[in-house]
Amino acid sequence: MMKINLLVVILFCLVSVVTGCVPTTELYIGKAVTTAPVVKLDKDANSAGTWQTFDLTINYTYALDEGILEIAGQGELSQHYQMMYNKVRTLSVYLFLLDGDGLVLETVDIPAFLNSTEDKFTFSKFFKDNASVRGFSFGYRGVAYDSDGQAYFDSLP
Repeated sequence: MMKINLLVVILFCLVSVVTGCVPTTELYIGKAVTTAPVVKLDKDANSAGTWQTFDLTINYTYALDEGILEIAGQGELSQHYQMMYNKVRTLSVYLFLLDGDGLVLETVDIPAFLNSTEDKFTFSKFFKDNASVRGFSFGYRGVAYDSDGQAYFDSLP
């Protein structure tokens, strides 16, 4: 009887954990990007620019060709982190596709595997052209550190 009760408790816990898990990329859908720069798409032109916050700089390009939108770029931590810290413990970077009101329609992970605060990451993502997508932005969460301490930083919707 004791084994059956333990099995029921374990099964209940497992079901609760599995049904409560939401992929990180779905957490931001429908939320507004309000504190980070937003790039408005000009679907008749190819463009390049710089997206920048206190923590992160991303030099990007975007192009629409035959119904495919490509957004590519290179990113790095700001001079503040490069001067104050040596290493990166974690860095998660996201590309947010936005509607005309700045609401997140889709979130895409951008691999940003940095060891040193002076490292850079690159990305290139392709999407089918969608009339609802009017712009994009980026978000991030990370930790930089050295022997004297660490700094947590983020910018997410």
